[in-house]
Amino acid sequence: MGAACLLLGLCLAAQGAQAPGSAPDPVLRALEAELERSRTIRLGELEAPYFIQYTLEDVSSFTAAATLGALISEDRPRFRVAGVEVRVGSYDFDNTNYVLADLFRRAPAGAGVPLEDDEAALRAYFWLATDAAYKGALQSIARKRAAVKNLGAFKDTPDFWKAEPATLLEPVSARQPEVSGWAERVRELSNLFRGYPQIDFSQVDYTSNRTVSYLVNSEGARLRYTDWVHWVGVRAQAQAPDGMPVRHAATVVWPEPEAAPAWAELREVVEEAARLTDALRRAPVAEDYVGPVLFEGIAAPQLLAQLLGRNLAPVRRPVAEAGRTPPVEPSEFEGRLGSRVLPEWIDVVDDPTQKQWRGRRLLGHYRVDMEGVVPQPLVLVERGVLRGFLLTRQPVEGQSGSNGRARLPGSFGAKAAGISNLFVSASRTLTAGALRERLLELVRERGKPYGLIVRQLDFPASGGLRELRRMALSARERGAAGRLVSRPLLVWRLRSDGSEELVRGLEFRNVSARLLRDIVGASDESHLFQYLANTAPLSLAGAGGYVAGTTVVAPSLLFEEMELERSQEQYPRPPVVPAPSITPRR
Repeated sequence: MGAACLLLGLCLAAQGAQAPGSAPDPVLRALEAELERSRTIRLGELEAPYFIQYTLEDVSSFTAAATLGALISEDRPRFRVAGVEVRVGSYDFDNTNYVLADLFRRAPAGAGVPLEDDEAALRAYFWLATDAAYKGALQSIARKRAAVKNLGAFKDTPDFWKAEPATLLEPVSARQPEVSGWAERVRELSNLFRGYPQIDFSQVDYTSNRTVSYLVNSEGARLRYTDWVHWVGVRAQAQAPDGMPVRHAATVVWPEPEAAPAWAELREVVEEAARLTDALRRAPVAEDYVGPVLFEGIAAPQLLAQLLGRNLAPVRRPVAEAGRTPPVEPSEFEGRLGSRVLPEWIDVVDDPTQKQWRGRRLLGHYRVDMEGVVPQPLVLVERGVLRGFLLTRQPVEGQSGSNGRARLPGSFGAKAAGISNLFVSASRTLTAGALRERLLELVRERGKPYGLIVRQLDFPASGGLRELRRMALSARERGAAGRLVSRPLLVWRLRSDGSEELVRGLEFRNVSARLLRDIVGASDESHLFQYLANTAPLSLAGAGGYVAGTTVVAPSLLFEEMELERSQEQYPRPPVVPAPSITPRR
């Protein structure tokens, strides 16, 4: 923040301002006019707002899904999502950061957000929405003041940080979501599963998403910019002879339309998903294991996204009612600034300004966050020592201001911080072959018959809400320590002779950020993992109304010791009637 952010904000304004003579944007004009009128809002002798912010996201999409070469859905949804934030009180104490703050958020009466650029209709919507938000804010701050009085002791941390207002006004392109040919491509990709008749379920889907975002606030921020995100998702499921369900999932995500992967790459992703699902069906069930584990390829950045990424965002405990514990899961790095959280030969930087890595467009690049703050590169871990956190405008004790990491909606009237492009680098590395040999050395030292290589985790989680609940319930029943971590999809035993054997049915046990200090090796090659983060546990695929494109770049990692155990879930019975005959479609 500070002068650097302000300078960049002014540069963005100069680059993105409307050209002379261009038609004014009716959406932006409506937001600014209603914001100016709302500055005088006041209910009787009650306090007036000190901060108002309007956002509007205009979303256009194309989606298509197919199974076994047949299209099962095709849609072109268009919708708008509006946000109104009203704060009463002051930057030091307002209606947010209170455990019941979200209960006082009111929806405006009447219809939804107009899809047309009609200034009068848009102003009418935001007028009603502002009225509802203001009344809710007054109720919230009254209840919060009563709660503070009842609590007696109260930590006097401000409720909102000030920020330099950014201006970014990009021209709105008429380009629409990528549609041409994609329904047929999805059909053709899904048809590849016809060669694997033992796979019970398979699906390939495609989404092209274009979002034009607007933000104006009473501090002077004015934003209009366009984001693109596209993805092809692949899911496959089968049942082993003992009834255990096995599955594989893969997602290829890219930002701008020009960054679309080659057709051959998409075919290979689907074919690999089919091969691996069929192989898992025939693989032996693994035993409980405690010992060294190598996370190879994208499995390493998938693990770091969970153990490192989510703990780099400190969580502020809201004011609670007397006798109630607020439902907050704190960061495992809380109070550890300046302490070692990784080996001394590992550094971590979060850099949303980076657009490419080795020729690949990065999903985590963005120009301004959800609160109108321009981000800068941020050193988070230096030589293994925690040096910083991902911060929003919600004050955190011991910190001094937002660093532009508000990426998703949060709780208690705040936004949630998240990683962007997270680069994890090691100064002490081994070749892939030497790392495997080091794994075998550790196995021999511990007298183990084999070590484990994990090559893919189920992250973002693809098993659905039911499996997520089962995993959480199972962990509580076992009294497992640590946090919920996505299950490994692809695990191999590595024996002393160098041979590998695919196994199934394992889940992690007692995994926490503490394990990161026990990394004993890293590869000399880094791996790119890109995904769509959301606010659901394990970034459950398809959950949450908002997503944030995220990138993690990291080497393969060798852990000295981890615990994995055989899944305790009850297996469903196989289908009563055999599957119909499936022949490849020409």
